[in-house]
Amino acid sequence: MRKYSILTLVLLILSSLILFAQGDPNVTESESSIDWFQVIVTIGYLGGVFVLFPWVIYTNLKEKLFVDETEYTVDSLSNNDLSEDERNNRATMILNEIENKLTPITDEESGEELKTITKGSQARFIKRSIEYIQQNLKPTDSDIMARVNEIIAVYEDRTKRFFTGSKWIIGFAVGVGSFLLYQTGISTFIFIHFTGVAFYIMSSRTPLYLLEKRMELFGNLGGVIGSIVSGLFIGAGAKHYNVYSDGRKERDYSSELTGGAIYFLIIAVVAMFLGFLVAVLGVVNFFINYMNNALIPTKLETWYEENFVNN
Repeated sequence: MRKYSILTLVLLILSSLILFAQGDPNVTESESSIDWFQVIVTIGYLGGVFVLFPWVIYTNLKEKLFVDETEYTVDSLSNNDLSEDERNNRATMILNEIENKLTPITDEESGEELKTITKGSQARFIKRSIEYIQQNLKPTDSDIMARVNEIIAVYEDRTKRFFTGSKWIIGFAVGVGSFLLYQTGISTFIFIHFTGVAFYIMSSRTPLYLLEKRMELFGNLGGVIGSIVSGLFIGAGAKHYNVYSDGRKERDYSSELTGGAIYFLIIAVVAMFLGFLVAVLGVVNFFINYMNNALIPTKLETWYEENFVNN
């Protein structure tokens, strides 16, 4: 429920940004038409950079799990009122619940039945479960710890993130920012713009389980922008010839120059457009790559009560 509350807050902030970008609602009819490009850019820079980017950074810092090999004492436990058997039993119950939530698959090579992560909700549940076991229970049974380490290995493998964004968009955004920096010098907007570039890069990192599902459903969409821009460059370099009735063929340099200029003008417009939209595309990437697996600060004891005591 807390995650949906955070999402509601984010949507309210983005709605406020839309109203802010629209300006004064009391202006005359002729002056009150919405500049949607301004609205979109405002949402990207303010909502993306100042609201979603910190969330992306927090998730990347906190989503890792590590094998805990420290020697523990009972006094270091958050639940030091539990006996050793109770702690081991509670850890076993949590591990069983993890296995119940995982998706069963069949190994193509061995035919063995396995369980793995295919959804963000599974990844979040494992994250909190292992943290709770390691910090609040610290089981002593070697079989339990072996199961914990196996689940950690699955989690680390399946939640590994890969960059799936467009290097063209990054290049365009850096180019636009560099041009503005040259024209106007250092300003607040320049800082926000390059932070938006960093936000786009971070938000373009997709976990493996989500990347596999996307590839299965849609194929490789990552090179769409590159294919379009490459096609424009190819068009700009096309050769033109004049063919005469006697069979002679001559290069038409005038047409080539005109056509090339038009293509490069189109490329410049596309570059400027995508460069300014880099933070907006970061917002889109956030909802695609992070919305179902973004982490929020949670007290582990509260998490345990919500998932095992109150259910």
